[in-house]
Amino acid sequence: MMANSELATAVMRRVPFTVVLTDNRGYGCINRLQTMGCGGEPFNNMYVDCNVEVQPEIDYVAHAASMGAHAVKAGDTDQLEAEIAAARDRDIPTVIVIETIANDFPGTGLDTKAGDHGAFWDVAVPEVSDRKKQTDRYAEYLSQIARATLTN
Repeated sequence: MMANSELATAVMRRVPFTVVLTDNRGYGCINRLQTMGCGGEPFNNMYVDCNVEVQPEIDYVAHAASMGAHAVKAGDTDQLEAEIAAARDRDIPTVIVIETIANDFPGTGLDTKAGDHGAFWDVAVPEVSDRKKQTDRYAEYLSQIARATLTN
């Protein structure tokens, strides 16, 4: 939503590039780091957690297409890879949208489309806390560090 003028200009000037837009229904990455990853509490990062009557339902494919870009929705990572390859032959920008909400976001009702590819984002978790959720998450973090060290 912050690159509308750049996308429209690239279409006008026939500047080909590919955007992979990860639709996570809010600020899913921050939610994963703060809430799921570090044992914290939600901070209204996901639209479903906000106390609002109307949640945004943005059709990013239609939005990009309305500016003249080639826009598609990838249903999974295999389709994403195919769409990225196809984009190389275009002379205009391509926008590929993929949903990335994972099952570990309680209450979203959405399944993951991108899948779990084993990536580990090393965000330290506080070692000391009075909250069991926090100390449990710290133990999980130590386990992740050990696994990451073994595989690298």
